[in-house]
Amino acid sequence: MRDRIYSTIVSVLFLLILCGIFYLQILRWPLYHNLSQKNHIRLIPFQGLRGTIYDRNGLPIVENRLSFDVMIIPQEAHDADRTYGRLASVLGIPQGKIESTVKKNYFAPFAPITIASDINKDTAFTLEEMKQELPGVLVQSRALRWYVYGERTSHVIGYLSLINSEELERLRDYGYSMRDLVGRSGVERLYDGYLRGKDGGMQVEVDATGRLVKVLGNKNPTKGRDITLTVDAKLQAYVADCLAGYKGAAIVVDPNNGDILAFASSPMFDSNIFTDPNNNDVAADLVRAGSRPLLNRAINGQYPPGSTFKLIVATSALETKKITPHTTFVCDGKFELGNTEFDCWKEEGHGPQDLEQGTVHSCNVYFYNTGRKLGPDIIAEYAQRFGLGKPTGIDLIGESSGLVPSPAWKRSKRNASWYEGETINYAIGQGYLLVTPLQMTEVVSVFASGGSAPRFHLIKKIGNSEVSVPKPKPVNVSKKTLDIIKSAMRQVVDSDTGTGQRARVEGVSVAAKTGTAQNPQGEPHAWFMGYAPADKPKVALVVLIEHGGHGGYVAADISKKVIEFIRDNTEILKGG
Repeated sequence: MRDRIYSTIVSVLFLLILCGIFYLQILRWPLYHNLSQKNHIRLIPFQGLRGTIYDRNGLPIVENRLSFDVMIIPQEAHDADRTYGRLASVLGIPQGKIESTVKKNYFAPFAPITIASDINKDTAFTLEEMKQELPGVLVQSRALRWYVYGERTSHVIGYLSLINSEELERLRDYGYSMRDLVGRSGVERLYDGYLRGKDGGMQVEVDATGRLVKVLGNKNPTKGRDITLTVDAKLQAYVADCLAGYKGAAIVVDPNNGDILAFASSPMFDSNIFTDPNNNDVAADLVRAGSRPLLNRAINGQYPPGSTFKLIVATSALETKKITPHTTFVCDGKFELGNTEFDCWKEEGHGPQDLEQGTVHSCNVYFYNTGRKLGPDIIAEYAQRFGLGKPTGIDLIGESSGLVPSPAWKRSKRNASWYEGETINYAIGQGYLLVTPLQMTEVVSVFASGGSAPRFHLIKKIGNSEVSVPKPKPVNVSKKTLDIIKSAMRQVVDSDTGTGQRARVEGVSVAAKTGTAQNPQGEPHAWFMGYAPADKPKVALVVLIEHGGHGGYVAADISKKVIEFIRDNTEILKGG
């Protein structure tokens, strides 16, 4: 009886063993086969280069510069302690840091571990000369994203940083991996799909200890597509330098086709900081900085336009026949509406002013009277015709819309009535009205181009393919009205009493309008917008300086310098 019990127990145990073997060998074979394959086959990735970004003249703005990394292959570092010690003395880093880096990043004896990134060329050559003394140590070259002009192109080009887990989950199917750099702003972000290279790699077989047996295959990486911008790199650098020390923005465009020639926001940041993990603390400081250097004020800063808006008010008044060019109002320094007094910027007043004089002198009283004749709805209608209250559509992400107020807007958003005093402020570009510098660039371009709003764009070519230029959008304003306003804009600079006379440029006629936008947080914001040559415009520009005071001073001075630079250092104003 006892023997039968033992026999049954043994049989059951053998049956269980057979079931386990069946489960492992048959049912779970695909899983363990896959694990086995992964255990003896490794893929060493080679990252594809991002495309180069060129300016309109073929100068590189962003490229991939050669850098040198120091690596250790553990299986070849026979005397590790001695090797680490010599390496530490050459690199100038503690031996303990090298040892901890190797320990932290080790996953196979044949897999190289990066000890130091982007070392200088002399150190790289020194290590190469010591190659026999440093078994297992490699100096490997690689391409590093390099922003040639540093902070001067930061708000056009943007920057790169490592992909995060959420993005990786969303983009994994498109070939992105955990070590990829992705565009965060500017051209790098919007055109990331074109610029990004395709990774390659080497497939190798290893033995049970992880040692290399043979190479199974190679796939060469491919470079991303190059992009050519409409920007002139030298002009871009100069405009950015002119903004140094200020908060604000400056934009230069071709008003005839919408090419962005220069596009700067200040304060700026060095895009190179974000590509180096060693600069994480510096990058974090930029994000937290009170001056907000990452804010692109050219498309995201929203400000009252001040007196630059008077051009739209004058246009709407002429088009609706509320005034004529000869309509005259007397400015004695103030305008009374009921018990409220609205001041002109010139305390003693300008005296009798017609439309041209009111524009040349930027007389507030002239435009208080004109705005009262128009009413807020007509002003809002023409502001929208000129492109205010909505993004311009430039090929950058995150453009702000600004705000064009009206009585209907105020009832809807604030549940309040519109007051006539608000119309008076509206007429000189104050109150609820908000614009971006790029929107005002569109406004001045309408006058420069003779009645059409250009579609602003930054991209000229992708690879060898020309990007089609979007057609300008006609603005429904008569040529007669435009000619009257343009004549007044020319006198803003040419007249000895014009508010923009500091922007006169020898040999180049300039038409413009200055603006001083009141700001409850401190000094007024300074605006200058204009175009040149006045008779056949080839450039239009806008300069905004936060807390810059009167628009006829610092903003006009910067504009003059920019036009002089264009005259002396580019071909933009030359030709037919």
